Amino acid sequence: MNRSAVLIILQSLILLLVPCFHPPVYAGELLESKKDLSGIAESDPEIYQEVIDAGAKTLILKGRKPFMVYWVPENFSELPKRRVLVVMHGTNGNAYRHLSNFLDTAKKHKFGILSVQWGWATNKRTLKGKPKFKYIEDARNTYALINAGLEYLAKRYRITKDECAWSGFSRSSTQCAVFAHLDKNEGKGYFKLFIASSGGIGNNLSIMRDLLSGKYGNKPIAGQHFYLWAGKRDNNRIEDMQKSKSTIEKLGGIVDIFRIGPEGHGGFNHNLQYQEEACALWFSLCSKKLTQILRLEGRI
Repeated sequence: MNRSAVLIILQSLILLLVPCFHPPVYAGELLESKKDLSGIAESDPEIYQEVIDAGAKTLILKGRKPFMVYWVPENFSELPKRRVLVVMHGTNGNAYRHLSNFLDTAKKHKFGILSVQWGWATNKRTLKGKPKFKYIEDARNTYALINAGLEYLAKRYRITKDECAWSGFSRSSTQCAVFAHLDKNEGKGYFKLFIASSGGIGNNLSIMRDLLSGKYGNKPIAGQHFYLWAGKRDNNRIEDMQKSKSTIEKLGGIVDIFRIGPEGHGGFNHNLQYQEEACALWFSLCSKKLTQILRLEGRI
């Protein structure tokens, strides 16, 4: 076999192997930027300007479409507890708009928000002429992005890293158990609470199939806490969330609150009453951790 033939075969093998053995998807340094690399700011300039005027900042990774937007209250690093709520948008979502949904509650309770843009528009169009979105397929890559964002905030504001919360809406909500597993068993234990609204667990997700098969043990998310929300005017979502509750409990998770509201899709995002309820649960779980520490130290 001549040298040219060998090179052709090697190049073919490399092309086959590259998708499996690529560098970490989000390796690189996070940078603060005026705008994102996905065109999300330009697609919704009013909401973009609204959150930027409120003090939000955009975090990008060079050459990557996914990005994050974060907001923290004034003098955040001086607060006794510097908690962060990580929020993930739904189908065709917008990190700036999704951050704005929780801004009033964050201002009231003085926690930070890290909003993850894990989907972005492509050149393809739907039948209605709207751009089709592409999403990060592997939840581990999304978790790596979140991890990078929280570590960035930790260096800048000394966040209370083990007292954060995660909130997934619609398409993101389907991954709540997956993120609970990743955070507990493969990650850094950031999240005290997982909030899932308007979207049932997707049992066909690859990591979810592994969880249900017992690959990671009988109760892989034991001790992880959840707040679930569904709306009566949201097609089939109540049934989906009821199934999610059963799945979470089967995997060892704890559904502290399962709230059904009269609203439709996204009701949790726009009703401060539900957000207050979820925050009360979040903060109480953080207080339980403090009580346990004080007991161990013999101080109570």
